[in-house]
Amino acid sequence: MAEVSKGMSSADLEDTHSIKIGEVAPADVDVAAAYAHHLSGENAYTRKEATQLRWRLDLRLVPLLWFNITLGAMDKVTTATAALYGFRTDTGLTGDRYSWVGSAFYFGYLFWCLPSGSLLQRFPIAKLMFVVQLLWGCILIATGFSNNFPTLIALRVLLGALEAPIVPGNFLIIGMWYPRREQPLRTGLMYTGLSVCFTGPIGYGIGFLAGEHQWRAMFWITGAMTIVWACILVLFLPDNPVSAKFVTERQKAIVIEKIRQDQTGVENKTFKRDQMIEAFTDPKTWLMFFFHIWISIPNGGLTNFTPLIIKGLGYTAQRSTLLTMPTGIMQTVASYMCNGGVFLCAKYFPAKQLRTAWVMFGIIIGMISAVFLYVLPLDNYNGRLAALYCSYFYLGPYIVALGINTANTAGHTKKVTVNALVFIAYCVSNIIAPQFFKADQAPLYPLGMGAVLGSYVLSMITIAMYATYCWYENRRRHRIDADKGGRAHADTDFRDLTDKQNLHFRYVW
Repeated sequence: MAEVSKGMSSADLEDTHSIKIGEVAPADVDVAAAYAHHLSGENAYTRKEATQLRWRLDLRLVPLLWFNITLGAMDKVTTATAALYGFRTDTGLTGDRYSWVGSAFYFGYLFWCLPSGSLLQRFPIAKLMFVVQLLWGCILIATGFSNNFPTLIALRVLLGALEAPIVPGNFLIIGMWYPRREQPLRTGLMYTGLSVCFTGPIGYGIGFLAGEHQWRAMFWITGAMTIVWACILVLFLPDNPVSAKFVTERQKAIVIEKIRQDQTGVENKTFKRDQMIEAFTDPKTWLMFFFHIWISIPNGGLTNFTPLIIKGLGYTAQRSTLLTMPTGIMQTVASYMCNGGVFLCAKYFPAKQLRTAWVMFGIIIGMISAVFLYVLPLDNYNGRLAALYCSYFYLGPYIVALGINTANTAGHTKKVTVNALVFIAYCVSNIIAPQFFKADQAPLYPLGMGAVLGSYVLSMITIAMYATYCWYENRRRHRIDADKGGRAHADTDFRDLTDKQNLHFRYVW
């Protein structure tokens, strides 16, 4: 091992580590424990070092994580673009079968959420992502050859199962490399709606292809892109800070020191049954679970039906693919605005980060848009398009809530369990949502728009309850914590304790 800090060798590091950890069993120690507590006094890192390292991490990690999310968002809605080019007719998707093809993806996702959480803890994250993306690229290519409803259902279920580890894995990586105050901005940069900047031009381009089955090319192109990306990812994405090769040993210690103050830990490969049980009995888990059921209703309905809604306003198939692109721009604006607001509040008002306030802000915008989309007449083309675009503002609150969930959960087994439950909620919501969009109600879909509006109201109530619980719990901990200075505690920072076990832990809301 190379030198970690000035005047400190690998042997010194190991000796000091053994003193720090003492009698703690290896299973209870975080993988980052060996790098903790060694950057104090004359070895302390400078602000300049921290800034340079942050830029290095941002330039390496954020683009990789961004395209992970973008690729997944693009691949799972390929059916929406294909539907504009005869996909439903060629594969016999009569009645509400198209809605079930949209829902099938989330059945696979739902089934594999908890197993994928276990895999994320057991195996190196980057290597696992490489394997699943390689396989899902093959599934997409196979979808381009499908001709009937049963085959489509089977392939979409498999695709959903393969995507299940991606977003939770991304959030685990963000939590490994960045302290809580730096996570919101990176989360916003990582999670955008810019997949439409790929699906829109690709969908427009395949309209020029000769033949009667242009929709097949949509799956072949996106499948090939996924396979190529999987090969890039395995070369450049590290599994964790300890094994990363693009940073020095001292830079690893700086990363760990910044994470240490949050008491969230980095990674522990030992499954702990008590942490899983705690995840299921924690009120925060279920408040966040139900919040994600409500907030994902717009996603499940709109992502599958927006191209058809726009086409129903009188536009051609090719024009409709281009007119879907502003929806992604609106999602990105929502992500940047809400997460940027959280970042600025965390920087200038660390005692009151107001994360749930930004969630509510985004929900209000989506709610107003849903009202207009519900009441505007069908012949008000410009008004309905504007309302449709603004209704995609749900992504901002959704991403901020994912960040809150990551920041408020400690203990690695508990993290992966809670993440899995949150994405189970996401799947349940996306299975339910397309069923509100009835084929005989096209293109207005009044029942679907009413469901979107109701989901925003329920989201507002649930996130308010979550904030109240965190506020109450922090006040309780302040009263019983003997150390009121708020400094990090050396006895708990890398013991892989959960947020409930560690009374020094404070929730952000």
